Amino acid sequence: MRARILSVVVVSMLVATGVWFLGIRHGDGPLGESGLGTTLCMPVGESESATVGIMKPLQNSGSDPVTITDVTLIGPRAVENAGALLVPEAQKDSTASRAGWTFDNGPFDGQTNRPRLAVDAVLPAKQTEETWLVVHVTRPDVNAEGYLEGIRIEYTTGVRRYVLKTGPEHILRITKCS
Repeated sequence: MRARILSVVVVSMLVATGVWFLGIRHGDGPLGESGLGTTLCMPVGESESATVGIMKPLQNSGSDPVTITDVTLIGPRAVENAGALLVPEAQKDSTASRAGWTFDNGPFDGQTNRPRLAVDAVLPAKQTEETWLVVHVTRPDVNAEGYLEGIRIEYTTGVRRYVLKTGPEHILRITKCS
């Protein structure tokens, strides 16, 4: 009986340790706290695509590099994720587009401070420069109002995994926003 109780305690401790080291943690990681924030309405007309982004730049405040493993839309309706880029501060204003862009026709020129694909990108430890995340979304039905609650970023530091949920909430309207 005593051996059985001891084995249950040991297994429970091993499971708890595995969850601590390998489990996903929400918020409070080196990229900051989760928060969906405000609502942003964009009049996109009958465009088949648009570009959406986050309200605050990504900065790795940790002592280890961060690797982004996935970028997904939270609660999407009538929009689909066509890919995500990390954009340097100097280029962030050129990414706004109600018509959107694709990775081969983005509004970026030159080889310095070029955007890069977000998934598998590494943000250095103690990062000082600001990096913005933008997502190209497509609209399968251009007559439907598009919506997403926010953007979910999964990332790792070493063996630890984190999830950052960030906003703003986006509404993509055919007509102007009121």
